[in-house]
Amino acid sequence: MMVRSILLFSIILSFVQAVPAESREVKKKSTKPITSTGNYFVKKEEKNFSLLMEARRFTRGEVIFLKLTPKDKKWINESYKVSWLGKDVILTKRENSMIAFLPISPDTPAGAMTLEIVSKIFFVKRGQKQYQIILEPTKFQVIKKNQQIKVDEKFVTKELPKEVLDFIQDCRNAKEAAFTKTSPLQFQKNFKNPLDTIFITSKFYVRRDYNNKQGRPHGGVDFRGKTGTPIYAIQDGTVVLAQKTYYEGNFTIIDHGNKIFSFYMHQDEIKVKVGEVVKQGQQIGTIGSTGMSTGPHLHLGAKINGVLVDPLSLIALQSISETN
Repeated sequence: MMVRSILLFSIILSFVQAVPAESREVKKKSTKPITSTGNYFVKKEEKNFSLLMEARRFTRGEVIFLKLTPKDKKWINESYKVSWLGKDVILTKRENSMIAFLPISPDTPAGAMTLEIVSKIFFVKRGQKQYQIILEPTKFQVIKKNQQIKVDEKFVTKELPKEVLDFIQDCRNAKEAAFTKTSPLQFQKNFKNPLDTIFITSKFYVRRDYNNKQGRPHGGVDFRGKTGTPIYAIQDGTVVLAQKTYYEGNFTIIDHGNKIFSFYMHQDEIKVKVGEVVKQGQQIGTIGSTGMSTGPHLHLGAKINGVLVDPLSLIALQSISETN
C-alpha cells in the first residue's frame, strides 16, 4: 500500500513549544505535498532530545507513532514517563530511542490533544513539558436509511433462547479477556495489508442501520474477497483468540505487544490456534461470511490501549522499521 508523506514545517516550531495553561493552541495549516507520500511528520530538535511524530492524519480514529531520541546515548536507560490525552503510554527502547503508539479515539471531542513528557534529564528545571495540537475536523460517514443493510433477524433481536444468550455472553467474556493480554512489543517492521488484493467496501466508523434499527459505528474496515481467499497477519504477534463467535463469526485476535491488537472477523476458516506465534504475512485464515455478515468479506480491526482505531492508520505508518 503506497503511503504519501507531508512535512508539516509550518507548524513544527509552534507545536513543540511548552504550552502553559494560558498559552494559545496551535491550529494545523494546510500544505502541499513535498514528498512522495502523504503522512504528516512533526520533527523537532530539543536541547536534550529529538522528537518525531508520524500519523496519516492528526484526527479522530488515527494512530500516531512517537519516537524520542536522547542526545546522549547513556540517557536511554534513564526513567521517563509519557502520557497521551491523560493516559500513560507504554514506551519501548529501540536501539538509542524510545518509541510508542498513541491512539486517538474516534469519539475524542474537538479541541487540543495533549502529549506530556516527564523527565528530569530532558527538562532539568521543571521536570516535564507539554505539547498540544488541534484535532483536524473529521466527519464519519452515515449510511442513509434507504441504504440500510438486511441481516438475519437473529442478529438484531433481543428475543433469543437462553442458550444463545449464554453463548453471546461467553463470546463477550472471551473477547474481553483477549484484549486484556499484556506482552512486550513483538514487532520491528511497518505493518502490511491483510490481503493480496485490496478493495475496501466499508470504511472505519461508518454508522449503518440494520433491518430499520440503528446500528453502532463500524469498528473496523471491510475488504471484499471471495470465500477461501487467504488472510494474512498484518504484523508479528501472538494469537490470543481463535474461535467461533456469535456476531463476528470465526474470529481471530492477535496481540502485537504494548496493548496493540489486530482482529479478523467473518472468516470461513481459522488456520491458527491460541498461543501460536505468527509472523507478518503468515496466513491466519480465509475470507468467509460467518456471523453477522451479508456476504464474503474480511472485517479488519485494531485496538491500542483499549481504544478502537482505524487499522489503515497503522498500516500507513512508515517510521516503525529500524531501517527507515
